[in-house]
Amino acid sequence: MRDITKYTRDYLNDDFEKVAVYYRRKKVLEILNTYKPVKILEIGCGTSSIFEFYHDYDEFTVVEPSKEFCETICKSEFYNNKITVINDFAENSYDKLKDKTFDFIIISSLIHELINPDILMQITKSLSNPNTIIHINVPNENSFHLLWAKEAGLIKSVDSLSKTAQNYQRHHTYNLDKLKKYCLDQGFSSFEEGSYFMKVFNNAKMLSCMNSDILSTELLDGLNKLTEYFPKNGSEIFVNCRIKN
Repeated sequence: MRDITKYTRDYLNDDFEKVAVYYRRKKVLEILNTYKPVKILEIGCGTSSIFEFYHDYDEFTVVEPSKEFCETICKSEFYNNKITVINDFAENSYDKLKDKTFDFIIISSLIHELINPDILMQITKSLSNPNTIIHINVPNENSFHLLWAKEAGLIKSVDSLSKTAQNYQRHHTYNLDKLKKYCLDQGFSSFEEGSYFMKVFNNAKMLSCMNSDILSTELLDGLNKLTEYFPKNGSEIFVNCRIKN
């Protein structure tokens, strides 16, 4: 069982995570604005839910195990009667979700943290129909900063769990090929994939560069756009998939 209290504290204390969240959300919103779903399930929201940024929905459901995160989003000015917030693990929430219909399910920065993500994936499958789009994103083991660290001799392998990863209670690493294969094995087929935001250093060093005015907002935006040239080497990867025919 994950220690959600510790996770919440560590998450809130990582100042660079706010930057990662910004670019992660930017990608999710880009995809939402492309497909324009109206019945959305967000599994895990952190300190802010996508409903605060995407408003063209008829129903929006959030499942989040952190009580503090749930309380925060329920105080949002965008919280309304079309939103349902369930304070629990998705694995425990099937009975509250099974009678709902979803055309878009967001599983953002989560499956790598689960000891057995298969459980969540099978619940997601049971909540999906052939037209449901499932968006999954995770950190990328082929991120530029990890490849550079490996070539510099600072780490032995890009698929090993760093101290930061272990502190965040992560259990798995993925690259695009591994993530697509995992989804396929779980009964989904991906139809869209990519990465976003190039990191050149780990979180602590990236934050130090920002605090020293080495990295400006413009340069951060440029790092995000660099994945157009290096599509498999952003700091995070995503797949959009549906139930396999």
